[in-house]
Amino acid sequence: MANLMAKRKTLVDSMMRDAIYEGAVVVLAEHGLNGATMDRVAAAAGVAKGSLYKGFGDKRTLFLKALDHYLERGRATLRELADDPRSGAELLRHWLDNVAAMATCTGLRRGCMSVNCTVELAPHDNEIRNRLRKHEREIEKIYVQLIGRGARDGSLRSDLDVQASAEWLTTIIDGLQVRGKLGLTRAQAESAVAMAMRALAPT
Repeated sequence: MANLMAKRKTLVDSMMRDAIYEGAVVVLAEHGLNGATMDRVAAAAGVAKGSLYKGFGDKRTLFLKALDHYLERGRATLRELADDPRSGAELLRHWLDNVAAMATCTGLRRGCMSVNCTVELAPHDNEIRNRLRKHEREIEKIYVQLIGRGARDGSLRSDLDVQASAEWLTTIIDGLQVRGKLGLTRAQAESAVAMAMRALAPT
C-alpha cells in the first residue's frame, strides 16, 4: 500500500510540474519575462502561488526549468520522427508542414518559446543564450540525420552539404515562427515550405 501511495504521489507531482511548465510557457509567450509573474503562472497552471515558490524558489528558476522542459520536449518529438522509416524527404516535409501549421494557427500565434526567448532574452542573457545554442546544435544534429537519409535514399539531392543544409533549415523554421507572430498566412507558410523542399529535391 505504501508503495502504491508513493507511486500515486510521484504521478501527481509529475502532472503538477507539467501543468506549471505549460502555464509558464503560456505566460511567457503572452507577457514576456518582465511581465510574467508568479501570480499569472499560478493562475494559468491552476495551482496555488505558494506551490511555485515551494517548488522553484523564484521566477527565474521556474522559467529556466520550464524552458529546459519545453526544449527537451521538442527534441524528443524530432528524435521520434527521425526513427520513422519513411524517406528523408517525407519526414522533412512532415516536420515543416507541422511548423507551418503551428506558426499560422489561430490562437497559437504566441510563437515558439525558444524563438521568443531568442528574440527577447538571449541578446542580453548569457545563460539563456547558451541553453538555446546547445538546443540548436542538438536539433541540427537530427536535421543532419534526416537530410543525410534523404540524400542516401534518393528523395533529396545527393550533392547536399548536410551540415550547411541543416543550418539553413533551422533558419527557415525560425523565420516561419517569427513571421507567424506578425500574421503570416497559411498560404504564405505553405509556399515557403514548398520552396524549401524544391531546393532540396533531386534535379
